[in-house]
Amino acid sequence: MEETEIGEVGVDKQAEAAHEKAQEEKHRAPWLRGLAVSSACFAVIAALASLKSGHSANEALLMQSQATDAWAYYQAKGNKAATIAAEAEILSELHVDPTRLAKLRDDADRDLRKQEEIREEARRLEKESKEELTRHEWFAGTVTLLQVSIGLSAIGALIESRKVWLASMVAGGLAAAVFIVRWLMS
Repeated sequence: MEETEIGEVGVDKQAEAAHEKAQEEKHRAPWLRGLAVSSACFAVIAALASLKSGHSANEALLMQSQATDAWAYYQAKGNKAATIAAEAEILSELHVDPTRLAKLRDDADRDLRKQEEIREEARRLEKESKEELTRHEWFAGTVTLLQVSIGLSAIGALIESRKVWLASMVAGGLAAAVFIVRWLMS
């Protein structure tokens, strides 16, 4: 029975010491709870910004690919128009049916007009691709700034420096504001 009493006393002392340590920690650095919450919020925003960054990068690549296809089609139409025009010129020298020559020249003109439409579409796609790439860069920069903020929070917690945490709040707040503005603009 004596061993049980000694064991109980030891457990009671340990529980009391743990309670005192918890109370001491609670009073010593109450801002650490805010640090943990802000870090978690910044991590969520960083994840969302990362998704937007990736989406914008994918859209930019897709549009650039479509623009490349449009330019290839543009060149093909130009080649076709030049070939038809050359054929019409040769047939003209051979004094072939004027109706056929007129049709060939109309076909060449139609291809040249179509080529201009394709050029405008290719330029539009290139412009949109650049805009998406710019969005990607903004969101990627936001992710980086949020990661720096989270890193500063961790350092602040490790060295128990409220000033370092406040610096992380400034960086994270700025990044969150940029994220919200860019999200609303996209």
